[in-house]
Amino acid sequence: MNSIRRRLTLSLLIGFCLLWAVGGNILYLVIRTGLIKEFDSSLQATAEGLSAATEQQKQVVHVDLAVDVMSGFRRDRLPDYFQARLADGTTITRSPSLKDADLPDRVTPSGKGFACWNLVLPDGREGRAIGIQFMPQLEEEVRDQPDALKIKDPVTLVVARHRAMLDHQLGFAAAAILLVGAVLAVATVIGVPLIVGRGLRPLDTLAGRAASIDAKSLQLRFPTDGLPVELRPICQQLNGLLARLQLSFEREQRFSADVAHELRTPIAELRTLSEVALKWPEDSQAARHAFQDALAIALEMESIATGLLGIARCEGGLVSVCAEPVLLAPLIDEIADTFSAKAKTRQITFSVVASVDRHWLTDPTLLRGILINLLSNALQYSPAGSHVRVSALADGEIGRVLVSNPTSDLMAEDLPHLFERFWQKDPSRSSTEHSGLGLALSQAYARALGLDLRAELSGTGTITFVLSGAQLQ
Repeated sequence: MNSIRRRLTLSLLIGFCLLWAVGGNILYLVIRTGLIKEFDSSLQATAEGLSAATEQQKQVVHVDLAVDVMSGFRRDRLPDYFQARLADGTTITRSPSLKDADLPDRVTPSGKGFACWNLVLPDGREGRAIGIQFMPQLEEEVRDQPDALKIKDPVTLVVARHRAMLDHQLGFAAAAILLVGAVLAVATVIGVPLIVGRGLRPLDTLAGRAASIDAKSLQLRFPTDGLPVELRPICQQLNGLLARLQLSFEREQRFSADVAHELRTPIAELRTLSEVALKWPEDSQAARHAFQDALAIALEMESIATGLLGIARCEGGLVSVCAEPVLLAPLIDEIADTFSAKAKTRQITFSVVASVDRHWLTDPTLLRGILINLLSNALQYSPAGSHVRVSALADGEIGRVLVSNPTSDLMAEDLPHLFERFWQKDPSRSSTEHSGLGLALSQAYARALGLDLRAELSGTGTITFVLSGAQLQ
């Protein structure tokens, strides 16, 4: 299973263990270098002391071992060793501890004037040696004698010592580092999961909160106070998503209730007509009227279904838009003529003001549907004897259409509801001429075309529907 907690824990464990291992090795190398350097410094001091105590007395080279610092060459257990040679390899002096054995000569003088190496001592133990080259001092008695045998080449001095103490210190350091590393590794194995768990606890809380939210509790929100900075944007986005889901669920619930409400009346009418027609089947005149009423009801139900289908297709992005130049003035005149009979019945007049030489670059079918619904709505809800004004204006390269009509019962707080499905100002929804889908369908068409449709209410009681955003040619 792909788990952030598991990956993070494993990565931290591996990272810390590698860090402890690398750090332990570096620490051991630093300690080892320091101890060996200290050991070599002691050897160097001994060798320099020997070189200072070495004199040329006539034809021999003598080393004064009476110095206290040279006592190590006389002890029986783990003694020190030294051996001095001439340039031709002849041994001129050696320590009593060396007896008849020889120390290997591996002197490779460097800029430091000495060289150190590991070796096996005459007693078979591990040791370390230092080699230096120097010129023995002449005794004062023979320094100025012209016939004295003077050494012309440097003398090679090799000093060796057991490294048991050095190895013991290195072993103790390695053991201490390994022990500390083991303790740190165990602490890491125990501590990292606890730290990771504590660090991911807000995620667990967030997951538990999310698990408690379902379709019945969309009003719940994720708290952002006290959350880590990294989780706040996620919670904010989730809260926004919940708000949109809640709004969608509420809208769908209202929609379902509205559909049931709208269809209940025509279905009840159809049932009543059917029962009446079946009760008096011999009355042909009544049957004819029943069929006419049933047809009107069916057309009303078809209008509702068509409107709902059109809105659903627009919201689902299933409406194909074919943009082409549309001359607006003839289109508005044509639509207004279709409503002329009804307008004459209600003594409502139309006035159309539109440019005759500017074209809208849009889909003519969807645009026609929007204008038909807007003019039908204006004609339906305008008081008898009023005037409906339709204007097509140009705002630079952007076109606008304004449909204005007087109204007596709309308030400013009603404007946000005008484009809702099935909404009507009449609380009883007694109107049978309109289903309440025209403006909702118009707005869906406008969004599909990339246009903006809004309603404005003036102080004089005139409502204006503004359709804007079309590109002019």
